[in-house]
Amino acid sequence: MNNTFRDFMKEARPMRFKEPLAETLGAFQEKDAVLEYTYIDAVKMAGHACPTVTGAYICCQAALQRLYGDEIPVRGEIAVTVYGGPAEGVYGVMAQVFSFLTGAAGETGFKGLGHLFKRKDLLRFKPEKIDPEAMCFEFSRTDNNKKVLVRFYPQRIPFAKEKVEELGRLMHPVIWEAATEEEKKRFQDLWMGKVENMLIRKDSIEQWLQIEDRQATG
Repeated sequence: MNNTFRDFMKEARPMRFKEPLAETLGAFQEKDAVLEYTYIDAVKMAGHACPTVTGAYICCQAALQRLYGDEIPVRGEIAVTVYGGPAEGVYGVMAQVFSFLTGAAGETGFKGLGHLFKRKDLLRFKPEKIDPEAMCFEFSRTDNNKKVLVRFYPQRIPFAKEKVEELGRLMHPVIWEAATEEEKKRFQDLWMGKVENMLIRKDSIEQWLQIEDRQATG
């Protein structure tokens, strides 16, 4: 991997998937290939690294670990329900990360080959609020209907008040290209510092990320 991205991003544990659709259509040179999706891949997809993209990556990783254990997750066999609207807050951004990683898609997704490999409508939004303080996401396996609910509390992520205030002061001159090089670097270091705390240090993660099993249906 080249040195384009900050070193700490390369330390994030990748996510491994089987991709039977690609295998069926001959994309792989070997049978039972396993694909790796990294945090940097998610950053490339989103176009930036931030607490939202990071939170989505961590939520998805934690949910799939709970759903699959030692098994390798299968792209296209994972459904995601986002308890919020696509244009509400950052739900849409997080949903894009979930879709990229799991293959779950909305109404524009792949319709499948016959009865196999359907991705369409595996990602959906519901306005229901399960927890007024949390962003909630349900991940389920389509092969056995096992489900988990992830509660993400971004407001609980540790970040010193003085750093929040400094970021706020620096944001305006940075986005309007009026910041000095020193101010720009300070802004970027503060921003990436929060991302690193979430992604690598997982500072107080038990406070801002909770996961629970949900009763399977069918």
